[in-house]
Amino acid sequence: MRFPLFKALCQSGSVGFEVTPEQRKEFSEKGYIYIPGALAKSVVLPVRDHVLKELKRLNIWSTGRMLSQKLKGVPVFQQTGKLGQLISYRNLNERIISQELYSDMCLLADAPLHGQDGQLLISLPHPIAWTLEKLNWHRDISKSQLKGIPGGQAFVLLDNVAAKGGATLALAGSHRLESQHQAKQGVSKLISEGVNISVKVGDVELSILEMAGHSGDVYLMDMRVLHTPSINSTKNVRIMATARYFSG
Repeated sequence: MRFPLFKALCQSGSVGFEVTPEQRKEFSEKGYIYIPGALAKSVVLPVRDHVLKELKRLNIWSTGRMLSQKLKGVPVFQQTGKLGQLISYRNLNERIISQELYSDMCLLADAPLHGQDGQLLISLPHPIAWTLEKLNWHRDISKSQLKGIPGGQAFVLLDNVAAKGGATLALAGSHRLESQHQAKQGVSKLISEGVNISVKVGDVELSILEMAGHSGDVYLMDMRVLHTPSINSTKNVRIMATARYFSG
């Protein structure tokens, strides 16, 4: 789905505000920027409440407990995908992507962008320990799109998400590696040496970004960055949303 009005606004430079030189540098080096409090509670909480009502209506989750066993034991990535198919929100992009955020993505990508329909990212608590092992590290683009910045992806927190609470993980710096195999070598090093450090693959510094925070916080990411759903080891449902915007 394209958003021609936003595209025209971005080209004219009439909306939003320019990201700072420091943010541009961070985006170039790490592949993301973090914008706390980017969206008001009045914007995100109605979407969160809709998700919680749908989970109850579908007899999946309510008031802190699992109502059905049908998703129990389903791998993290598959569970997130399944819940995203079951629960949607009409015109999600229009709700969660403000003109300011869209303009920021255009500025970071140095190009006008067009968007796909947004997607809810939901994960239930998992009865296993939090780990980096056996996750589904991936890019949402093809190998042919690795030259230049193919677009930006927004990750929006619709509710508070605690550390180890199922937030999307990103391998900061991996957009500078053409080979996905090289990037996954970095993940292996981080698993063995510790998640809170950085490692080098060639001359590229890699580290793990956990997109935790408060409702209304937003992470803007270069689409070449490897990322994955993570294990939710808390007692709360993880409720986020994502929207992808492509150049060209």
